[in-house]
Amino acid sequence: MSDSEELDVVVVGAGVAGLACAFELGSAGMAVAVCERGDVAGAKNLTGGRLYIEPLRDLCGELLEGAPFEREVVSESVVLTAAGTSTALRLDHPPGERPGSVTVLRAKLDRFLADRAGERGAFVMGEQPVDSLHRVDGRVAGVVVGGEPLPARVVVAADGVLSFLAAEAGLRTARRPEHYGVGVKELIRLDPAVIEARFNVAPGLGAARMYLGDVTAGLPGGGFIYTNGDSISLGLVVRMDAIERLGGEARLADLMESFKGDPAVVPLVEGGETVEYGAHLIPEGGYGALIEPGIPGMLVVGDAAGLLLNTGNILRGMDLAMVSGVLAARSIIAHRERPGAPECLAHYKAALADSFAMREMRAHRKAPGILENERIYNTWPREVVRMMRSLFEVDAAGSAVSLRRAFKTLRKNVGTWTAIRDAWRILDL
Repeated sequence: MSDSEELDVVVVGAGVAGLACAFELGSAGMAVAVCERGDVAGAKNLTGGRLYIEPLRDLCGELLEGAPFEREVVSESVVLTAAGTSTALRLDHPPGERPGSVTVLRAKLDRFLADRAGERGAFVMGEQPVDSLHRVDGRVAGVVVGGEPLPARVVVAADGVLSFLAAEAGLRTARRPEHYGVGVKELIRLDPAVIEARFNVAPGLGAARMYLGDVTAGLPGGGFIYTNGDSISLGLVVRMDAIERLGGEARLADLMESFKGDPAVVPLVEGGETVEYGAHLIPEGGYGALIEPGIPGMLVVGDAAGLLLNTGNILRGMDLAMVSGVLAARSIIAHRERPGAPECLAHYKAALADSFAMREMRAHRKAPGILENERIYNTWPREVVRMMRSLFEVDAAGSAVSLRRAFKTLRKNVGTWTAIRDAWRILDL
């Protein structure tokens, strides 16, 4: 491609952030290409998860119209596991309430978004791994693909959690293990009616469950189950710096098998057929690990920018990624005469800082530090499960434990000041 054929924008990565960006740019009549290293959009993504759509309705309503969502989440639980037993806190949403979140399978969703971006004039190109940034006189002027420059007035880096473009641009100089988690996912096929019966939801509706405790051998992390149309997404996330204590990454597969065999999980997955399995990295550093969202000539979006929020009970990434892609596109459109100029970058930084994505990241900036407390994953699940068992048991002498006595035993086993300190910090999440 010659300089006369220069694109307005090249987006690197056909995930939800990059495709939301391309859709906006194409809708504004800009010449945009998306370079995806997989065969097609979604080819490199595992199973899927939960998309919080309420905050996206205004920003991405048109893009998501007709999207292949799996189920609306109407039932959610936090489950504590210990010594083969469990206790759960469950919320069922009122019938007819507008869903705040849905489950998705990323292979389906990303292909849909790629088609929507293509309808608006974006070129989504599979099997196009990017080698590096293309520079002219020191400024970013596109990317290099297959050894050849692909000129563009601005680059959008949507190349995932280990963004090599952000590293090449000097935005990420070190990768700290505590800033990443390893997610192991499995897709288990089940009949839709079986899913609905096991999770006690109406036809077409779904559930989400989060697990803490023995499921990660008491290490920082957790398990999850999301219901899809005719399958269940089951997985674990363990923080990278804890994996060494587990015995290395190879032990994650063993931990996954233990999770599937947990008495709280077996009745939900029994008889299912595993049709997909894999692992990937996710950003876990929170607000304190965010990088600068670009340099003149390149904007960084989604996981590449570290936009993922984990508060222990909620894991959000896709909605934050999509809003960053839309805001990057709108900043480029607003500066279409000079999209690679510092003013465009400043516009994006200001828009991102004022968005719900960054407000939420700031509001929960203490979460990564609080979630380092390993009592959350071992002591508290064990003691809460023990307390709940005592409340619902009657011994041979006909005696039952009062709520007051159960709490007194819990406080004794954990330690009064430890309990107060942990509770105070958890409430600060």
